[in-house]
Amino acid sequence: MIEINLLPGVKKEFLKAQQVKHAVVVGSILISVLAVTVLVLLFAYVQIVQPQHQKNIQTDIDSGIKDLKAKDNAVKIVTVQGALEQIPGLQDKKMITSNIFADITAFTPKSVSYSNIKLDVTAGTLVLQGTASNFEQANVLANNLKSAKFEYTQDDSRQTKTPFSNVIFDGLSQSQQTQDGKSVSFQLTFTVDPILFDQSIKDGKIIVNASSENLLLPSDKPFVGGAQ
Repeated sequence: MIEINLLPGVKKEFLKAQQVKHAVVVGSILISVLAVTVLVLLFAYVQIVQPQHQKNIQTDIDSGIKDLKAKDNAVKIVTVQGALEQIPGLQDKKMITSNIFADITAFTPKSVSYSNIKLDVTAGTLVLQGTASNFEQANVLANNLKSAKFEYTQDDSRQTKTPFSNVIFDGLSQSQQTQDGKSVSFQLTFTVDPILFDQSIKDGKIIVNASSENLLLPSDKPFVGGAQ
């Protein structure tokens, strides 16, 4: 049996083009329907769902405020609760300023004593007022402060820092020999690094460029009168 193709090549190409056109039109219609559907859903969410959600939230807020106002001493309850929530953060920031008394003996020569100590935590400064046996010993105190290093452990890491800076004599004078043999009066002001008072550090130790024989022992008390 012999088959004869009566459709010319041009006709075949035409039919193929028609099929492609039909597929494109159908696809475009489907995409348009999908886009319109998404648009309608978004519109419904913005105009219906979201306002209702906001209304529900506002209702909950109003209800909570109403219940709070109905309670006795509501203002005190809120204030105390807020204060309690801040305690852990304040505890972490608390500084152990009592460490300064142990630190002072680490850089003080034996021939120096203090009559007044003023620590300003806000400004980060320490003022030392006292007497020394002579000008040289007063300068030794200043040099000890300038050369001091603070070694400590924090976060399981051993670290070193310069604890004092801006060491300045505000006053330095000589008077008649006193009973304790100290004739030079001084006032020394310097900046203190707050790391000295950080409660998170461990094994803090001040090291200066001076022999231990010339420094106070940890048990010595270099304070006279009403040091504060």
